[in-house]
Amino acid sequence: MTRLDNQNKYDPLTHLLTGYEMQKYDFSTGRGAILLLGINAFRKINNTSGFLYGNKVLVALAECLQRFMDKNDRVYRLQGDEFIVLSPNGSKGKLREFFKSVNDYCTNIRGIKSFSVSAGLVSYPEDGTDFNTLMSNMEHSLEYAKEQKQEWIAEFSEKISQRHYRASLLHEALTKSIYNNFEGFELYFQPILDARTRKIVECESLLRWKTPEIPDATPYEFIKLLEDSGEIREVGFWVMEEALRHAAMWQKEYGNISVSFNVSYIQLLDGEFIDKLIAKARELQVDPRFVMVELTESCNAEDTEMLSRQFGRLQELGFKIAMDDFGTEYASFGLLHDVSMDVLKIDQKFVRGLIREGNMTDMAIIESVVDMCRRLSIQTVAEGIETEEIQDIIRSIGVSFLQGYLYSKPVPADEFERMIRQEQS
Repeated sequence: MTRLDNQNKYDPLTHLLTGYEMQKYDFSTGRGAILLLGINAFRKINNTSGFLYGNKVLVALAECLQRFMDKNDRVYRLQGDEFIVLSPNGSKGKLREFFKSVNDYCTNIRGIKSFSVSAGLVSYPEDGTDFNTLMSNMEHSLEYAKEQKQEWIAEFSEKISQRHYRASLLHEALTKSIYNNFEGFELYFQPILDARTRKIVECESLLRWKTPEIPDATPYEFIKLLEDSGEIREVGFWVMEEALRHAAMWQKEYGNISVSFNVSYIQLLDGEFIDKLIAKARELQVDPRFVMVELTESCNAEDTEMLSRQFGRLQELGFKIAMDDFGTEYASFGLLHDVSMDVLKIDQKFVRGLIREGNMTDMAIIESVVDMCRRLSIQTVAEGIETEEIQDIIRSIGVSFLQGYLYSKPVPADEFERMIRQEQS
């Protein structure tokens, strides 16, 4: 939630009224609309350009908001990168136009690199008649707008309200599961095949969680909640230990079957994670050459120097490092440039498009990526292979490994073991 503990009347940086002053406004009478704005990727701006430059961006946005506001509107600075525009007697339509003008202006401010803002929009009395209710509804709307990444602005609605209620229930159930020794959590494993032999040589560990309260919870939902709450740290340690435990067992039983597991950028910010991974692998006598750590490419890594150091330690001991979902974010090539990778996993959206009639784009992208990786001595995995036709195209391009529902969906450990035994018999 937005912090409002600054009880000064004016913000010393932007000279705007503070959020504390807005709490004094009486929303129980009259009508109006309110906009909560936040700068997209502001933490990355600070990390890459420094806090002094970040302050320049904040001041520039404050001046922009005042430039486009009407004389009866009020602008407030909250802590961090968030601002509020209060428009007494104004409408949502008016503030939508205001928001568009602001975002357009932010792309062309002298001395400032182009940036964008997102916003949550409410009106009173329809969406609340007190500060706390309106603030909460704006924050949920702003969060929704940032996730959608389309218009960057979202009006509070019943859909957003229900979404927040569901997230609250999910978070409560997740916390309960964690404190009950990770009850309901389980690792599934999806086989990865050598493209030449079409034999299973590896598997990806994928986190699953079941709760009777919300039986249809998806990994995307609960993993995001874990990251937002910081509980991904505890769950991440559990995933790492479970993956290594299976790796140790399968190396003894079936030979050199590699096991990979996903690691969040947030986990890698914890200095203990790499130490615990190395210690646990030694404790279980796991051969690190057959353990791969997958970094989700869409993680928006900000400190690539830290990533390079952390992964370098693992690679020196023989662990493999993979970039998952390559091509889904703008940062793909920048991350590849800054961080040493052993394996690159081509996102399934490119793979599945190979059989669309007249689609030469995905083919060109995959061919270019595979050629680049070959020059860099990086192995490649094609995700999302669902048909024999796609498999044949991918193999002709020269991808190293194959993964997808054509071979198997993610399955429990005992079912994966059955597949290995059947293949080795």
